[in-house]
Amino acid sequence: MNQLLEARRNLRRKVIAREDIDRPIHLFVTVVLSINIVLILYAILSITLRMTLGGVGILESLPLALYILPLLVFLPLMLRSYYKSRTAAANFVFLVIASVIFGMLSLLVRGFMICVVLNIIAIVIMFIMGGFRPKTGIRKVGRKGLAYFIFLNVIGLMFPVAVVVMGQSTIASTTPNLIPEVSLTVPLSDFDFPYQYATPDPGLLANILDNAFYLNFKVLESNYSSWSNLRTWLEAINNTENEYAITLVADRGSHVVDSNTTLATSELIEAVYQSHEAAFENLIEVSLNNITNTPNMVLFDMTLSRHEWQSLMIQTRSLSLVGFGSLLRTSMDSTDLNRIHEAESSLRNQTVASGLYAGLIVESFVIDDLQDGDTGAMRLCGVTVDSFTLWDQFIVSCERSRFSFEMNGDVGEYLTHTYASSISGFGSHWGLRLGEVGNSTDIMGRQDSVYETMDVLCNDIALAMGHGVRKMTISSLQSLLSAFGADAVDELRTSIDATQSGVATYTFRIYAFRAVFIAIDAFDMIML
Repeated sequence: MNQLLEARRNLRRKVIAREDIDRPIHLFVTVVLSINIVLILYAILSITLRMTLGGVGILESLPLALYILPLLVFLPLMLRSYYKSRTAAANFVFLVIASVIFGMLSLLVRGFMICVVLNIIAIVIMFIMGGFRPKTGIRKVGRKGLAYFIFLNVIGLMFPVAVVVMGQSTIASTTPNLIPEVSLTVPLSDFDFPYQYATPDPGLLANILDNAFYLNFKVLESNYSSWSNLRTWLEAINNTENEYAITLVADRGSHVVDSNTTLATSELIEAVYQSHEAAFENLIEVSLNNITNTPNMVLFDMTLSRHEWQSLMIQTRSLSLVGFGSLLRTSMDSTDLNRIHEAESSLRNQTVASGLYAGLIVESFVIDDLQDGDTGAMRLCGVTVDSFTLWDQFIVSCERSRFSFEMNGDVGEYLTHTYASSISGFGSHWGLRLGEVGNSTDIMGRQDSVYETMDVLCNDIALAMGHGVRKMTISSLQSLLSAFGADAVDELRTSIDATQSGVATYTFRIYAFRAVFIAIDAFDMIML
């Protein structure tokens, strides 16, 4: 009898000892699971909140919210099952999947490597400790599993349904409440589209002036003919009241080493600014010599070259976490903020000394990078947070043609709507650059049919105006005349004035494009 009691006591001691060992291990795995769940939910909620604060309507985040709704149901239940009964099967699979995803994301946000290491340790522990067998009968587990599977998939279907419905219904409507400052771009060389010669005859200039349009001469800094064409136009408008701006474009593509691995380097950005400095000096000393009708603004194009833009969009379009993360991280590591600031300040000092107003043209993702006051992706355009207090004007490249080419289809009026709604709170010195007017073929032979009609173009203009954006640049005067005839300028003014409202449907591709850059900002604290 005494031996039996002693055996029971020893067994109890062993059970207690094992529980004392298992308890901290069990707690560790629970904490790791909690960290993963918190990171996932934080990312989704942060994107939604930041998009809303950035001017994007809460309705536009609905598909994303519906996408993670099953996670809000499933993940807490999964964590509870492990905490209560150490059920490991679903949690084990979850940690494996999370480790793979975080591992890919760690190429960009290196802090995720900490989470990956913790996950691997937890996976090994769960594998050794077991807990994969169900606590109840197989039949009951099967019924519950099937119910969860059906429930989660029904909820998950709400995401694609919402995208389709919102893509076919009006999600936003704005009413123009101001007079826009619309500039007609005059490309003076080949850019995205082949150069078309337009004669600056007095009748055309008078027509542009009568319809209250501005001109924007786009000069390729490395092209002699482009400068010659600029001088021809400046002499033609010298004795007129036509107001205009000049956009100087560096041959950024010639400085790109390999756009498949990096989008920018410090050397590339410095070369672009040096090209702008030389071009601005030439503009002052040669092109504007004896010209009394001086430009309202000189703009320096800091957008990505065509090959860089295509490389970025290929990774975005393919949803490649590895490709996108590696490309963006390499690009960010290849740019030094101090060198960028010095190069930019040198150019800015030069423009201030001239007495001319000057500004920059930047990519659309700069808007999303501005939200947290941290310099991330915006450095690819050669700008920092300090840049936005230096210059007199900023134009955001929001060219529907350019986006549509790389996203394999028209991205719709949502492109203008979403970025216009965001920059509306930045002030009157911000504007948008819209896409090519008319049915044109770009230099790669691709057909551009975005703005085939005046109505489509004017709807985008009305959307921007309704959000308070006053400055808009349209590409281009030559394609406008080619597509719509000699009376195109009059027709454009009539159409703009006649458009009472701008309407927008939903394009999830553009929302996702913005969400990617906002998500990067959400994890600045673990970027490393």
